[in-house]
Amino acid sequence: MSMKVRALLASSLLLATLSTVGCGHYVCGTTFGSATCTPSGGGLNQGGNGNNIGVTAFVYFVDDNAGQIAAEGLNVSNSENFAPVANFVPPSWTQGLVDYGIVTVKKKFLYVLLGDGTVRGYGIDPASGALSSLTGSPFSPAVGTTMVADPTGKFLFVGDSTGISVFTIDATSGALTANPSNPFSTGSVTPLQLATDGVGRYLYSVEGSSISAWSFDGTTGALTAVTGSPFSGAGFGMAQIVGESSGKYLLGITAETGAGSGATDKNIYVFSITQPGVATAGAISAFGTPVAGTYTPGYLAVSPNGKFVYTFNQNSAGTSSSNDPMEGFSFSAGVLTELTTSPFTGLDAQLGRFDQSGAWLFSIANVPNSSFSGEFAYGLNTTNGTLSSTLSHAGVPSASFAVTDEP
Repeated sequence: MSMKVRALLASSLLLATLSTVGCGHYVCGTTFGSATCTPSGGGLNQGGNGNNIGVTAFVYFVDDNAGQIAAEGLNVSNSENFAPVANFVPPSWTQGLVDYGIVTVKKKFLYVLLGDGTVRGYGIDPASGALSSLTGSPFSPAVGTTMVADPTGKFLFVGDSTGISVFTIDATSGALTANPSNPFSTGSVTPLQLATDGVGRYLYSVEGSSISAWSFDGTTGALTAVTGSPFSGAGFGMAQIVGESSGKYLLGITAETGAGSGATDKNIYVFSITQPGVATAGAISAFGTPVAGTYTPGYLAVSPNGKFVYTFNQNSAGTSSSNDPMEGFSFSAGVLTELTTSPFTGLDAQLGRFDQSGAWLFSIANVPNSSFSGEFAYGLNTTNGTLSSTLSHAGVPSASFAVTDEP
């Protein structure tokens, strides 16, 4: 179990090993040079998405050391670029306070789970990306170590050693209201990661060698354990799981990249979800044979339309790690097939997140001809899954970030 926890955290820890310099509320690699963190360099070009950007997106980073949120924007005010948001005023709190997750909800709200047992909530300005504190924030849910929002934007789930707490999100104000039955028991097991299915019926908790499952009420979010949960045994020891848009499958990786002279695992695992209408609804079981890529995945991202899956790969030897090229797969009816353009040579990325449109994948990747990392906006061809970019990269304030399209 300790190996899996260490592997899951590898993405967040890798940035800490890079030489950086402070730059306002950004932490920029020395590649970026100037005191204003001016982005430089370029990205992967495998077909070119051109300079005709159809969406505006904001990327929000939690910088624990600074106790602030930093922001970068794609095509803000039709700028056709990707860069730090101009005149952004970073919300702040006590420096050094650890965050345990950041999520955006319905393109309107942003929530950060902090180590002091609070959730900070912010409204997102649709034009500038500016953040304003929600009424009642900070909210005091519980001492949480993992957080996820359901895909309908109704609920926020927070997990820790005491169980899982459920909070209803007010659709107008963004305020959080605790379920009176909080916390729901996890059977003395601390969730390492929370995830939902793609349509908002079930909540899943990764717990080392097992995965627990609950259905949740569509009005109150109240949790009911799924029959047969927790699911354990060979093939259930995941480090990360992700739902996809149909709500029929979960995808997972063990993140065994060889760190600390441990095992390696190149596989992506697919689990089928038992659909509503039977007593075991929400139960998961292995679907088919795990699909092995060329490299060992340390992080996984699924496109919002559920058609494509991307792995962010690491090669570890002893205590050191390096990024390998990303890989992409098509996904249909539970079947993964590696794309003909994969692996993406030159795109050595650490982790990434999609915007809601699915047109852009924002990734922390190796800066060309440099040992530093940059935040890149890669355009996705929604027909064949090809990634491309002609945009400059921006700085990387941290590995904890969330993405939202313009509200």
